[in-house]
Amino acid sequence: MKKITLILMSSTLLILGSCGNSKEKMDDKVEQLTSEVMHQDMSNVDFYANAKDESWKLSVSYNGKIVFTDTKNNIAFISEDNEKQVAQGADVLNINAKNETHVIRVNVDIADCMATGKQVNIMVREISKKEGFDYSGCGFYRGKPQLHDIWALKELNGQPITADQFPREAPHFEFNLTTKRMSGFAGCNQVNGNISFGYNKMIIDKLSSTRMYCGETSKIEEEILTILESEPVYDHHNLNLTIESKAGSLVLKKVD
Repeated sequence: MKKITLILMSSTLLILGSCGNSKEKMDDKVEQLTSEVMHQDMSNVDFYANAKDESWKLSVSYNGKIVFTDTKNNIAFISEDNEKQVAQGADVLNINAKNETHVIRVNVDIADCMATGKQVNIMVREISKKEGFDYSGCGFYRGKPQLHDIWALKELNGQPITADQFPREAPHFEFNLTTKRMSGFAGCNQVNGNISFGYNKMIIDKLSSTRMYCGETSKIEEEILTILESEPVYDHHNLNLTIESKAGSLVLKKVD
């Protein structure tokens, strides 16, 4: 009887040891998997999302790169080529991408979450399988990385800016994507406020400013601020940044 008991105990320890080794190997595999497929540096990301426990992460760059990792299901997806579609007038973004093993579909909805975020739904599956994994969470538009700079006003509503319109100095603004703040000089007053983004859209909170009055220049300043605060779309091309809304348009030039 004693001999049988010893055999049973030895078998149990062997099984437990095997399970422990298997779990350690699996954990090592997951760690290796996610370390091999590194997410992009935030300075190069246009949109990002992750689970609350960070078990899955998504990063998207509109120039083509998309990265998705899921440590629970051993998924590490990376593709340098993706297709994106934006629903006309609805700011709904759909992204499709694939690599040699997986396909991924990302839908960024217009539904808000966590103050400045947007609801995101993700489907990932192996190419060889019909079924896959579904995820939902909160994602954030970061704004095009090129915006992270200082810009001087070049044109207002299609008209070039002249020095005599602004006796002190020409309007200039800094967009800081790290702090999500905008600050600068609007022609008469210093301004600053919070900034967030939609797809190619700026969302600037009501700007705080000093309270100086500068005659005619104050009217021009009001035009500029109205455009900035009306959720304009923006387009970056070379050294120029175009900002447009129903209230008008601005063209700014990157400050060296």
